[in-house]
Amino acid sequence: MKKFFFFLPVVVLIVPVTVWAATLQNTDSQSYELRILELGRPYSSDYRIVENGQVEICFNGCQMTLVRTGQTVDVNPKDSVVIDSGVMSVTPGD
Repeated sequence: MKKFFFFLPVVVLIVPVTVWAATLQNTDSQSYELRILELGRPYSSDYRIVENGQVEICFNGCQMTLVRTGQTVDVNPKDSVVIDSGVMSVTPGD
C-alpha cells in the first residue's frame, strides 16, 4: 500500500494534462472591465483586461460582457476573443 502512495505523485507528474482555454486579447490602449459568467456556475465575476494585454481565460467556456457597452459574447475553450476599438470579436478555435 505504501508503494501505491509513493508512485501516485510520480504518475501524476508524468501524465501530460491538456487544458484548453480561450485567449482574450485587448489591442486598445485602455483597459476594460468584463463580467465573466463561467458555464455551470450560478454567479459571474468581474475581470479587468489591461491595455494591450493578453490572457488565457474561460477554461470551460463562458459568457463575456463588456461592462462599458453591454456587448455580450459566448466563448468556448480554444476560441480567440479580441477587443479592438471597444468592440469584442470572437474567432472560433479548432
